[in-house]
Amino acid sequence: MNHSIVRFLKSDRGALILLLGVSAFLLLFGLGARELWGAETRWANIALQMLQTGDYFDPYLKGMPYYDKPLPSYWLITATAHLMGGLGHWSLRLSSVLAAWLSIWLVYLIGEKLYSKGTGLMAGWFLATTFFFVFWARVATADVLTVCGVLAAVWWYWRGPDDTRLSRYNVFFLMLALTSLFKGLIGFILPGLMLLPHLLSEKRWKNHLNPRLFLAMLVGGVVYMLPFLLSHRYGTPTYGPSGLGLVFQENVVRFFKPFDNIGPIYTYLLYLPVYTLPWAPCWMLGLWVAVRSWKHTEPNVRWLIGGLGLLFLFFTASGSRRSYYVLPLVPFAQLLAAWWVTRRMAAREAAGKAGGPGWTQGIAGAAGFLFVVLGVVYPWTNSGAGGVMQFTQDVRAEAVKTAPWNEWRMVLVDVDNKLPMYLQNHGSPFYYVLPDSDIPQTGDTAALMAWLEKKSGETWNPERTIIVEQYKDLKQLPLEYLTADHQLITTKPNNGARLFHAHENGSAAFIPYGKTAVAGQAVTQALDQ
Repeated sequence: MNHSIVRFLKSDRGALILLLGVSAFLLLFGLGARELWGAETRWANIALQMLQTGDYFDPYLKGMPYYDKPLPSYWLITATAHLMGGLGHWSLRLSSVLAAWLSIWLVYLIGEKLYSKGTGLMAGWFLATTFFFVFWARVATADVLTVCGVLAAVWWYWRGPDDTRLSRYNVFFLMLALTSLFKGLIGFILPGLMLLPHLLSEKRWKNHLNPRLFLAMLVGGVVYMLPFLLSHRYGTPTYGPSGLGLVFQENVVRFFKPFDNIGPIYTYLLYLPVYTLPWAPCWMLGLWVAVRSWKHTEPNVRWLIGGLGLLFLFFTASGSRRSYYVLPLVPFAQLLAAWWVTRRMAAREAAGKAGGPGWTQGIAGAAGFLFVVLGVVYPWTNSGAGGVMQFTQDVRAEAVKTAPWNEWRMVLVDVDNKLPMYLQNHGSPFYYVLPDSDIPQTGDTAALMAWLEKKSGETWNPERTIIVEQYKDLKQLPLEYLTADHQLITTKPNNGARLFHAHENGSAAFIPYGKTAVAGQAVTQALDQ
């Protein structure tokens, strides 16, 4: 039986299944045990408000219009939430994880198509054990969705680079349209830049200048426009931001005149090696070997280097630069690394040399490191009877003593974006109080309820309203006066905060005492007197 398994794993099909199985394990293990991090808090907040209100065409962040990204990345999350019974860590991050898993498969397919099965398999393993690729794959943003879309378009092109049928053009431009709907117009630009060197070589582009190409481009453009048209048609008439206007601002204006995320021009010279660790030396050596003997280098390798160079120049030319913007280059860099490794292994084998670098052991070590750091250490730092996850569990446990969880209404006073997802109760939408509001910071509960009714135009039940506010210093809570008739629950440090002695902003929840508790307090006070 064991020999049969070994023989199967050594076969092409078995090796691919092993790659995809280990990749799925690395991507999924411990996925739901880490608190929201970074930008994924925005995706969580926007998706949750869509689920609460039933409005899927007007994205809001903290109750304010926020059409910073196209709608489909939010729709993927809300669709997963419906399938999984609610918004949680798994439903929030699963679309990104699936995109990463598909990306590993696509890199294998591209490597197999252009070089050999061994190169494709090595490229897949390199990508699956690249620390920052797996890290971002477990974060709920649109970045890895974009990577997957670019790889899918490149793979589809290479399945028939000289095929001019309308059906092939249609699929290609539909892929570009969908990729652009995840984050922006780079979904059209990046595959085009990556494929441009091959199209220019031997003047292949002339073969594709035909009416079918332009018809497929039109179809792709219509598909791209569809969510924006639906948003305009079915969204709230008073919603301010224009989706297409923000596309222009985020993709064109930001490229030439960045208004944030401004990094130095050498940003990607530093971060491309960092984001391809631990395999960065392999693609660097591959680049050096290929360039040194450029005329004798395989045409498909020259294409790969030319496409990588154009992507690098494009991102460098943009005035808006951040470390993780380099992610679309990572799979292609690892493909170059895999080419160099398999080429070197073949040369050693041809020379009759046994042994060599233990690539299997190296890949296993990298996979083990990812498992320990992302699957064990990170979840542990988020545990320990503290942090946001424990805070919301404490709030819920106390609230349900008085009334069912879905009967409570939340008022969030300038709180972190991550809190809403944890506090969701499938009840009424949250009411957000912005930092520049004139919320009463002295008085009593009645005055606060009167202020809420005036601001919101709604009626509030003080016995079913939980007030949550952010604080830097627990001794200076602006709404501390609520403790007269509310129970106060605050954030406690988790294992990570205790280990590193980190001080972060905390959250305070004011839960009204139930009638039984109030009566008990009155009896106690009477006895004391």
